[in-house]
Amino acid sequence: MIDLQLFKNIMKEARHNADLLDSYSPNQFKSKENLINHVKSLNILDKDLEIVIFGAWYGSILIPAFCHHVKQITAVDIDDNVMRIAKNRLFKGYNVDFSSRDCFEWAEGIGKERLEFDTNLIINTSCEHMRPMKELNILNRIDAYFAFQSNNMFSIPGHTNCVNSIEEFKSQLPDNAKVLIEDEVTDDRGTRYTLIGKL
Repeated sequence: MIDLQLFKNIMKEARHNADLLDSYSPNQFKSKENLINHVKSLNILDKDLEIVIFGAWYGSILIPAFCHHVKQITAVDIDDNVMRIAKNRLFKGYNVDFSSRDCFEWAEGIGKERLEFDTNLIINTSCEHMRPMKELNILNRIDAYFAFQSNNMFSIPGHTNCVNSIEEFKSQLPDNAKVLIEDEVTDDRGTRYTLIGKL
């Protein structure tokens, strides 16, 4: 649920930022609601839970959905401008840390600080924008839940790793991944695939 102050922040920023409005599009709501509902069905959300979101974009839908139910959220996105807007204009004062990094470099400790994986849940609704999750070596060494989404929308700029089916998406998971939930959501541009499970 979006609180009143966040709604005001969104409206103020969206006056000169169409990209932010796109993060609240009906297609974004439909796919992320699918993931949110499945995560909630696992009954793992509590005040000790820590979430990492890879490819977080603005965190528009996921942060409000989870922030009041968990201890901490860490949002990671390669776009520094997006992270600054989310941190300073949208979610100031929320239990969220923002890191403008390539999630592969951040998680593997390349460059700046290394990710300390105290997380209990890793979310990535942007798998089509990055290398397969099985190439993120740290995922083979941790004990956490995951909630990943990809799609078959090859024609969208920036989609460098789309998949043609949920089975193809499964082949991109780390070897230690056990799928607990799989689902598909169709929108006006194609199909989004959801895989949720345990590492």
